[in-house]
This record gives sequence, C-alpha cells and structure tokens, in this order.
Amino acid sequence: MPRFAYQAADVTGRVVGGVVDGVSEADVLVALEERALTPLKLRAAKSADEELAGATGTQTTIRLRARELLEFSRQLKVMLASGMTILSTLGVFRQRAKGNYRRLLDRIAADIQRGTTLSEALAAHPRTFDPFYVGTIRAGEAAGVHTEALNELIAYYERRATLRREVVGALTYPAIVVLTLIAACIVMLTCVVPQFERMFSSHAATLPLPTRVLLAVSGFVTGHGWELAAGVVALGIGAWLISPLPRVRAVAGRVLAHLPIFGPIIYLATVVQFARMIALLERAGLPMLETLRVVAQMLVPGPVKELTAGLRRKVVAGSSVTDALGNTRVLPDLVEQMIAVGEQTGRIDETLAAAAAHYEDEMRVKIRRVTTALEPVLTLLMSSLVLGVALAVFLPLWQTNTLLLKH
Repeated sequence: MPRFAYQAADVTGRVVGGVVDGVSEADVLVALEERALTPLKLRAAKSADEELAGATGTQTTIRLRARELLEFSRQLKVMLASGMTILSTLGVFRQRAKGNYRRLLDRIAADIQRGTTLSEALAAHPRTFDPFYVGTIRAGEAAGVHTEALNELIAYYERRATLRREVVGALTYPAIVVLTLIAACIVMLTCVVPQFERMFSSHAATLPLPTRVLLAVSGFVTGHGWELAAGVVALGIGAWLISPLPRVRAVAGRVLAHLPIFGPIIYLATVVQFARMIALLERAGLPMLETLRVVAQMLVPGPVKELTAGLRRKVVAGSSVTDALGNTRVLPDLVEQMIAVGEQTGRIDETLAAAAAHYEDEMRVKIRRVTTALEPVLTLLMSSLVLGVALAVFLPLWQTNTLLLKH
C-alpha cells in the first residue's frame, strides 16, 4: 500500500507531521480530517529513510551504545510515570548529558517543540532508534500509554542483552583457543622453524615428507608475510564496506542459515526475534500491517525476513496471517500453530510470547551443546598440530641417529 508524508495543523494550531498508509491522496486527506487535522502538505513518501525521518525530514548520524539506549528508556519511563512532561524529562536528562548524547537530546526536544510527537522525533535518528523502537512508542502514543510501551521495550532489550551475553560467554573460550592457536602457528613458522631449517640444510639424506612440508610452509609465510597480512586487511576492509549492501546482506543471511553447526542457532535466534517483536507490537496496539512492516525491516536477512515481507503483501490483499503462512514451512510448526490459535482467540501476543520463550530455551540448549562439543574438537586440533610439528622436527634427527648407528 502507498505511503504518504504529510504536514497538518491540529485543533490548537500546532503543525504536526508523519507518514500514513493510503490507497490515494484523497483517502489520506479524508483520514486526516477524521483525526481533526487540517492538511497543509501531502506527498508520496519517497523512501524508507524518509518514512523514518517522520515530520522533521532530517536524519542524524548520532548513535548510542545498547547500554546507553537501555538507560535512556529506563529513565524516560520513570520520569513519565511520575507525571513529568516529555520536554521537562528531556531537560532533566540534558543537565548531565555530554557529547553526542546531549546533541541527541537537544534535537529530540527541538522537534517536539515544533509540534512533532515523541515517536516522530525519535524516528529522525534511525541509527539510535530502530523502526521497532519507534513503532512501539508510536503504538503507545496512539493508546495513550507511554510508560507501558517503554516497559515492554525495556523488557525486550534486557532479554536480548542477556541472551547476547550468554552467547558471547559461551563462545569466549573457543575464540581464545583459536586465536592462541593462530598466534602460536605464526610465531612457530616465522621464528622457530627457520632455526631448524639452517640445521637441516646440511642434512645429506632426503628429509622426511612432514619436514619438507613444514619447511615449505614456513618459507612461504616468511617470504610473503607482508603480502599475506595486507591481503587479510584488504579482505576485512572490503567485507566491512560491502556488508551494508542489501544484496550482500541477503546472500550472507542465506549462507549463515545453512551453516552445519551455527546455522540452526542463527535460525532459532531469528525465529525468537520474529515472535518477540510481533508479540510486543501487538500488545502495544500497532496494527498488524504496520507490525509486519516493522518486523520485516528489523530481521536479519534470511528466510524468515523474506517470509515476513511476503506475509505483509498477502495481508494487504486481505488474507489472514494464518492463511498467508499456508505451506511455507519456514517457521517451526509450533510458531505457526501459536499464530493460528492467537488469531482465533485474539491473543496472538500471548501465544507468540510463549513460543518465543520456548525457542529461547531451545537455543540455549543448542549453544551449550555446541560449546561442549567444540572443546574436545579444539583439543584434538591442538594435539594434532603439536604432533605434526614434533614429527617434522624429530624425524630427521631420528634418521640421522639411525645412520650413525649403522656406521
């Protein structure tokens, strides 16, 4: 459905703005008049970025860390719950804010003073407030429940931060082992093996195969070390530069989803995010069409994101979410059943929240299994490396000792 950016005057004369869905400009004008708004400007929204910019029409590159965003949400909830206005709350925050955070608060306060809503002011900073955050606040504004919407957001981001800490903690040991192994190999090939190469250069007999392989690898690394390092840096920079491209992200999402070990974990994480976000936005009161649009924007590229975009197109055409799912077989059966039950009972937020909790537990079990299985694999890898180096070094010595004993 087309989206239109508008500016209008409310009954008090304030100029407000935003983006709305509508079949045509005439339908949008009627919808604005029903909301007691006098249209001043109306045009088709040109891009997703313009939709995010809301009534201000300008975006910033200010960005907050996840911890700062969570703290901002908590403080905002407390202040609003105490009865303070949004502008007064932002003024209190500004007294202790510094740097980018202070600039961000100034911009939000200035936009609200010009007549925009809180969600529209936040939408002008998409690098800090993603569509999910803005959509939840917008739904809370429509229902007149700012604090409840903030409560849901805080709970969601806290759960996500906890899960991220668990994943990082589980993968820390394997990462340290792998990095130590790589560093040990570099030191061995560049510093240790060349010493043995000089010792073996006077060896009359043909060196054993493990020794020849080790010397060849060492010679290649020491002779082309700078080229190898430059190549790794160039690949890293190139990957970082092209990673934001939608097509690259889509391909990377499909590849990650099919990885033999980590693919199922990534898939479950996406399913949990899908279920959590729909449950939260539905609970906040956002319409299903808007919910699916926000969720499709937020999901990582992959099958679930593509499915969500397809669901929205079918729902626009008049289908229910359950009928739109059909035989897609992208989501787990339990999630599809929960959606069907939720639509029938009008409690889709509760059913999907229960499904998300179930798959969060399943994901934690899979992460523990993977990390438990990685430990013996890494131990075996290190043992094999040590054994290979030992054979490459000591086989010529044994060969020399054998020849001396024979003579």
